[in-house]
Amino acid sequence: MKRQNDWFTGIDYYDNHKEKEISVERTIIDTETQIKRHEQVEMFYVVSGEAIVSINGRDYDAKEGSFFCMYPHHFHHIRSVQKALEVISVKFYIGLFMYMSWEKHPKYVNAKLMYDTRPMVSLQRKQKEKIKELVQEILQERENQRFGSMNMVQYKTLELHTYFCRYAYEHIGIDKKEESEVWKVIKVTILTTGKNLSLEEAAKATSLSPKALNRSIKETCGYTFFQLQQFGKIINACALLHFPQLSMEYISDLLGFSSVNAFYRSFVKYCLVTPREYQEKYIRSKDWVVMGSGYAMQFLQYMHIHFMKDLSLEGICKEFCIKEYTGKQIFEEVFGSNFNSVLNEIRVCYASAFLRTYKLNILEISLMCGFDSLSTFQRNFKFYMHQTPTEYRSAMKHEENRLEPK
Repeated sequence: MKRQNDWFTGIDYYDNHKEKEISVERTIIDTETQIKRHEQVEMFYVVSGEAIVSINGRDYDAKEGSFFCMYPHHFHHIRSVQKALEVISVKFYIGLFMYMSWEKHPKYVNAKLMYDTRPMVSLQRKQKEKIKELVQEILQERENQRFGSMNMVQYKTLELHTYFCRYAYEHIGIDKKEESEVWKVIKVTILTTGKNLSLEEAAKATSLSPKALNRSIKETCGYTFFQLQQFGKIINACALLHFPQLSMEYISDLLGFSSVNAFYRSFVKYCLVTPREYQEKYIRSKDWVVMGSGYAMQFLQYMHIHFMKDLSLEGICKEFCIKEYTGKQIFEEVFGSNFNSVLNEIRVCYASAFLRTYKLNILEISLMCGFDSLSTFQRNFKFYMHQTPTEYRSAMKHEENRLEPK
């Protein structure tokens, strides 16, 4: 028997890209390093050695069993090395994991994870064994490149990050180290992207004047208040661009830009490409902009769920936060048809099932499937099924009688 070799899956529309790549490596650190800002989440587990890691101005003892997780608002460097560190590091873009799945938490839990947790936890015996085994499995999958390794690396990295969040959240308030005024402002400036926090407002939370605060921020981390603010917005924009249902206008407004043009200018300055080019180049291929973005399948799912209701292209685009002309283009390019035609085909599909199973009359089924008139229903039914609803029901009844056991 001839085999079917041309199976298609989501990966046919979802090419490998920059943000899907997860960096995993075993590293030896035997010298001090310079303070740095980073776009990726950087996690590392200390296999052996002893050193002092400075994160946002606070020192942490790095030794066997130390588990670090640093986000883009963490500036870190190795301040001193007593014994060369052997670490297994895992780096990834947080947007990928935001897109994959997040458990719904009680109110303010995510904020506590960002603001109140330490970037390092010291693991106990069973925790240490679990995390050490997990990071070694991730490293092994990356090195061996067996079938499914890329998926395994993603799943296990997501598991690793979830474990850190759990441990860090459970350690809130334990052995807490206070941040300096300046480092608190630096963190809040990067994380507070929903509104335009001014330097004057930030200074009120400190004992410094706006000018002195800006100078201290520059001396502390190498960037000005405004540069940090824009960096935070762009980091969040990169994460939000993973969600295809969010329009550029929505992301721009959400992050507090004065206009879409201002959002584009700032994004180009930091990323050297426009937000749309970033999506096409780093998140999905050009072929995936429409099909793989998820819009089409989300539209289809939504229409199947709500086919009985009064649906319109304008309404569904509003539901998914995109422009109507974008929605129109998706239907044309993906389905090769317009919104109304796709909707009518879905309704006829359900009407066919209802005609077979319900004893309702044709008009009742027409209204049940969302058609605004009996004539519209009959016209569309005949177009897709090549017979009238009455003829279809009669043919189905005849077929059932023929198949009934004598």
